[in-house]
Amino acid sequence: MQARILAALLNEIRPRWAVGSMLKILEKQHQHPAKFADIALAALTAARDPSVETPGLFFNDTRFWPDDVKAKLPKPPDCADHIGQDMYTCRSCKADVLCGDRPENMIGRHYEPPPSIYDQLTESLEAVPTGAAFPLEETP
Repeated sequence: MQARILAALLNEIRPRWAVGSMLKILEKQHQHPAKFADIALAALTAARDPSVETPGLFFNDTRFWPDDVKAKLPKPPDCADHIGQDMYTCRSCKADVLCGDRPENMIGRHYEPPPSIYDQLTESLEAVPTGAAFPLEETP
């Protein structure tokens, strides 16, 4: 009953966050250690933040939780590429996105960038045997 009420309230604040989707997210987190009041507060805080597009983000991003609850929350997984950074809020990944080195959907996940033009050129030059392209002929 509480989940339905919270999902409906979040849908009123954010119409794009469908009630059915919110219910699925809340159902997946049914064993979350926080109290319902704290979950509701974090969800409402996230819904009021215009930068949040994903409805379930508040479960992983501690900035939406009250300070006294943050210490009790389970630690989020580490970023696959940056040791010591949380997967969902990795500052290094976000910096990579800002400078164009990483797609936005790869924050917190391992990303293997495509080879640069310089790397491709260097690799192709290394494949050419030395002296094979222009053999020197001695003139009589």
